[in-house]
Amino acid sequence: MRVEISDGVIWRDLGGDVVILNVETGVYFGLDGSGGQIWRELVEHGSVEKTFQSLKQQFDVEPDELRRDLDALVNQFVQKRLVQLIAKPKGHLR
Repeated sequence: MRVEISDGVIWRDLGGDVVILNVETGVYFGLDGSGGQIWRELVEHGSVEKTFQSLKQQFDVEPDELRRDLDALVNQFVQKRLVQLIAKPKGHLR
């Protein structure tokens, strides 16, 4: 799945912490530590799977636990309309 920041969402990295604001809905979200790192990776890679692979190299955690935590946080982002998940077309190499 491709991840795109929703329209109207702005974010800033504040010394390792991440603050996210959806100016259209007024939803404010603050992330520290690993949550902030997950957001930065999602923005950088634009892909849940690439983010998972990158985080797996950075953190000493079981892959199944990492997958559950990543999916749960991404779902929160979607529910709060901070990101959108877009299915990649078949045969898409990226």
